[in-house]
Amino acid sequence: MEYKEIPVSEAYYLQNPGGLVLVCTRGPDGRYDLAPVAWCCPLDYEPVSKLILVLDTGHRTYADLSDSGEFAVALPTRAQLDLVKRGGSISGHDVDKYAELGIASFPARDIDVRIPEGVAGWMECRLSRIVVEGTSGVVMGEVLRAEAVPEAWKRRIHYVREGLWFVPGDGL
Repeated sequence: MEYKEIPVSEAYYLQNPGGLVLVCTRGPDGRYDLAPVAWCCPLDYEPVSKLILVLDTGHRTYADLSDSGEFAVALPTRAQLDLVKRGGSISGHDVDKYAELGIASFPARDIDVRIPEGVAGWMECRLSRIVVEGTSGVVMGEVLRAEAVPEAWKRRIHYVREGLWFVPGDGL
C-alpha cells in the first residue's frame, strides 16, 4: 500500500464515524430548532442507552438544550440530504429553521421538541452532563425513548468531511 501524509488538522476524518444526526431542541422563547451534527456516538447501554454529542457552544441548539435539559437526536435519510445541508448553513439564532426551510414535523412523544418527518428514527434524551473544551461542548444525554423504522441503520446518511457523504452498504 502507498500511504500519503494527511494534515493533522484533517486527521479527525479518518476516525469520524459520520453517522450524521439532527439535534432537535426547543428554546425558552418556545421556538423549535435543529442542527446537523456528525459527532455523535454511544456512551453506554446499561441500564439505558446514553449518547455523546459534540456541539459548538455558540450555536442555538447548544443553548437550547443547556437551558431545557432535553433534546432529540433524529436520523436523517438520503432523501433529507438537502435539509441537512440547508439546516447547517443558517443559524438558528437568526431564523426559525422550521419555518424558513418549510420543515414538516411532528411532536416528540415524551419531550417538547419537533421531529422532522421522514427520518429513519429518533431518540428523545435528557441532558446528563456537559464538558466544555474550548468552543466545543461535549454533551452527554440519557435516552428516554427511541423509535425507528426497521433497519434504520441502512437508511442513515453519513458525513465524513466537506463533500464526502455516504450511506451504509450491506452488512457483513
